[in-house]
Formats: sequence, C-alpha cells, structure tokens
Amino acid sequence: MKRTEFRWSRIALLLVLVGVALTTVARAQGGQMQFKVGDRVEIDVIMQRNPQTSVYKKGTIIGVDEKDKSYVVAVDPLPGKLPQEYRIPVRDYGPHWIRAIAGADNAPKILTEKLRTDDNGTVLADRELLDCENLKHSGRNGSPPPAELAKNLIRCLYEKPSPAGQDGATTMDISSFIIGAPHRWRVYVDMGQGNANTLVYPVHVKWTMKTFYRTRNVLTTDKEGTFTCFADTTNLWQCGSATGPHKDGKTQEILVKR
Repeated sequence: MKRTEFRWSRIALLLVLVGVALTTVARAQGGQMQFKVGDRVEIDVIMQRNPQTSVYKKGTIIGVDEKDKSYVVAVDPLPGKLPQEYRIPVRDYGPHWIRAIAGADNAPKILTEKLRTDDNGTVLADRELLDCENLKHSGRNGSPPPAELAKNLIRCLYEKPSPAGQDGATTMDISSFIIGAPHRWRVYVDMGQGNANTLVYPVHVKWTMKTFYRTRNVLTTDKEGTFTCFADTTNLWQCGSATGPHKDGKTQEILVKR
C-alpha cells in the first residue's frame, strides 16, 4: 500500500471513530435522568416518534431505573379508578415523551389500604364475616320475618370469605332496611318453595359492599335494591333478589399495599 493511501485510510478510520464517539455522547446526553421520584410530569402515552400525534396525560414519577434508563409514571386516574403505570424509556426516546408540568400542580390523592392475609396467603376482609353456613333461619308463614334475621339472610347473598389461598372476600353492610306490605306467593315470580297461602314480604335495602383483592379493593357505596322474604313450606325463612327499585351506587377502587 502506498504511503498516501495508508494516510487516507487512517483518516477515514479516525472519522468513523469520531462519529461513533459523537453518537455515544449524544445518546448519553439523551439518556440523562433529569427527574426524580415524586416529580409531576406529562407523558406521551402513545410514545410515537411524531410529536404531532402525542397524547399527553399528567402523572407522578414513582420509579427511576438508572440501569434501564427509564421512568415509571403513574398517570392520574379517572374518578373511582386506580392510576395506570407507564414505563417511559429515556435512552433513544423521543424528547417529547416526557416533560415537566409548567407551574404548580398537585397530584391527586390516591386511597390506599394494607393487604391482610392469613398464614395460607388467603386475602382477608377488614372485619369478621357473618357465619352464613350456620345461620339459623327457621320460621312460620304469616308474620313478617324478624328484622335482624332478614338482614342477615340478605347479607348472606353477598357476604363471603375468599377461597383458600385466593382473594375475593366480600362484605355487605346494610344502612337502611324497610319491610313493605306482603303479597301472596306467585308461581314463576317469587323464588323458593311456596304456595298460594305463603305471604311474601318485599324489603327495600340500602347498603355498602366491599370486595378485597391482592392489589386493589373495590368499594361500592349508596347501593339500593329490592328483595323478598318468606317462610317456605319447610318452615325456613328465605330471602332473595327481586324486581323493584334499585340503584347501582358509586364504585371506588382502592390501592392495596403490602
């Protein structure tokens, strides 16, 4: 190889190395972590290269991964819901994917509760549950059911423990209970075992219900519904759901922490 050709080869190699170094520096600068846990930011939740297609949502940084060069951001939730988490990479990212919020901005308050489990990992409710399997409910047709018994029979339609090793325990707390005027048992309309002489009592109930999971609890308040109760042909009080005025209530998800 001639001296001139050798010299140009060395220059070309140096230019390539300089280019690699500049690219490395640029990427390193782009990968600098400029936010910390607790900072309020806006993120592009679709994370595409074109800034014109960005969809920004406010959130709070809950994790900074220095090794992976990324942020974990909890996006402000919709009413009654839990925040969604997004991982925003800083290395080789579009500069528009994450940015500080201009001016003062407060994070929404997120309700939290502590996870409760037994030694087998079964998720527990936040209070003792009604023993529905051993509930005594004998009675006679005619007079209205004892109020406390009727309440417990209705609660047992919803209240239950989690299966062993699992979650899903549910509580029902009645806030309003009104027994109405009775009607005769109707075939194909009223549940259970009755006859033409059976008196069926409609009951309007307002209640709160809560279901316990490992990562969230679901609370429903101001729920309303109609039930019917009667003493069947085996002289046992029965209560079940019925048609009538009802209200779905308001649902709130609660974040569960270990």
